[in-house]
Amino acid sequence: MESPQQRRDRRRAEKRRAIRMAAVRIALDEGIEAATVEAISAAADISPRTFFNYFASKEEALVMEPLWRPEELIDLLAARPADEPAFQSLRAVTRDLAVRINGIWGDMKPFIELRSRHPELAAKARAADETKLMDTVFEVVRSRPGVTGRIHARVLVVASFGATISAIQESQESGEPVERLLDEAFALLEKGL
Repeated sequence: MESPQQRRDRRRAEKRRAIRMAAVRIALDEGIEAATVEAISAAADISPRTFFNYFASKEEALVMEPLWRPEELIDLLAARPADEPAFQSLRAVTRDLAVRINGIWGDMKPFIELRSRHPELAAKARAADETKLMDTVFEVVRSRPGVTGRIHARVLVVASFGATISAIQESQESGEPVERLLDEAFALLEKGL
């Protein structure tokens, strides 16, 4: 059973998603210039003042929520056994992420289309300290057993996310379980492709 706080958080997340989807629909159907705070608010059935309770700007509403956060990956890796090799830890962690992302992949398509039409939105979506956060992820992976250095850590992380995205995309197209496809992708990585 949901606590009152969980219910509020869920409702807030649902409202935020509805506002974001309204913004993206307007931008795709009528152009990015038409996606004003007033138009987005009207489409989401809220006031412009309420809009600003959820987003600082229309640009913020036009970009997709991050599917994962570096600190989340760091926490998941920290929860893995300390003596587990980095490759196995990343395989386990990305499995959790892949299952979650696979479930919402369809919702991402309008955002991907909008970003392809307006690449400048992607730059606005990036956090100022994104590089610092990714460096933290690389360092956490670097500290895992079996990692020989910085480049090894980077390649492990990048390859793991490449395998994850590939498995999700294949699952969406074929209907096969994302877990099985991710196992196959990691088996290919482990064999050196």
